[in-house]
Amino acid sequence: MSFLTIDFSTRLEAGVKQIFPQVLLQKCVFHAIQLLTRGLLKEFSKRKKELLLDHIKEWMLLRRTTLSLEKQGQPKNLPLFNFDDIEVAKKIYVHLRTCLSYDTPNQIEQHLHSFFLTSLFDSWKGKAVFLKKYHNIFIKKKRKYSPKGIRYIVPEIYKTFRSTIKELRKELEESKSHFNKVKYLVLMNPGNMTPFHHKKLRKYLKEFPWLRSYRKLLVKYYYQFRLPAEKRVPLTFLSRFLTDTSHPWLKSAVHTLIEQEENVFRYHCIPKLFPNIKFSKSIKVVNESCNKLMNQLYYTQCGMRTLENLRMRISHRLDCPIIISPTLLEKMT
Repeated sequence: MSFLTIDFSTRLEAGVKQIFPQVLLQKCVFHAIQLLTRGLLKEFSKRKKELLLDHIKEWMLLRRTTLSLEKQGQPKNLPLFNFDDIEVAKKIYVHLRTCLSYDTPNQIEQHLHSFFLTSLFDSWKGKAVFLKKYHNIFIKKKRKYSPKGIRYIVPEIYKTFRSTIKELRKELEESKSHFNKVKYLVLMNPGNMTPFHHKKLRKYLKEFPWLRSYRKLLVKYYYQFRLPAEKRVPLTFLSRFLTDTSHPWLKSAVHTLIEQEENVFRYHCIPKLFPNIKFSKSIKVVNESCNKLMNQLYYTQCGMRTLENLRMRISHRLDCPIIISPTLLEKMT
């Protein structure tokens, strides 16, 4: 045997080199792409948690904390939040509590309306929603700032604030739903995309502009497999995927691909080294159905206690002769 295509399994590579020390190894192109896309999926899940899930949790924490403060009726420091918009909402709530703590209805009304004119309130993203719901208290429910009416107005203003931050949280919930769709479009091979996919991807990249850099590098990576050897660039550009906080799976994938670059693109030199071999897809890609069978055998330990049983089962499932490495023989004896 002169040439063999395998995946990125270190155990399989070690076994091959032991049995066929002179063989030229080609790392499967399908698995090379899969290795990077799986790492990116882990990275996207990590970023989703940091940018969306943690953000949503902090909105919910703000809601629970405000409810607790109002039930206890005692002043208490609100926690610090990691997201700027929630910190702004917290400041809005603190000012509302201050305004609503005055003694007379006229003072409450005066300080509230003065607060609505401040730059802090004007810059708040929930300003329009809050004011609309606030005016409905007096238009639809016909409340008035009076000693009797203030008993109903105060809890309704607090309720209005929580209703507003709920709307802001819903925007993040929608973004989370969109993100679950866009991450697979970002990972899609450009050669397999239809105009519909391109249109959807452009739309979602406007919502998540930080994904553009990932997409740009990934497209460049896909095209390396379509270019001739003289036009291909080194895979060192993949290191631009990485930061200090990148997911370990992505770091491992990038480092492995850079280290194994020569083996991944070895199919370029096959026609020159082996002119009698007819170039085919099987040179670049391993038979995935065989891999699945091997994995099934690997996880099925029952009934494979003896060497004869092992040889019989594997040769029967793969329908081909098998070679058992000396290392495995030593372990079994």
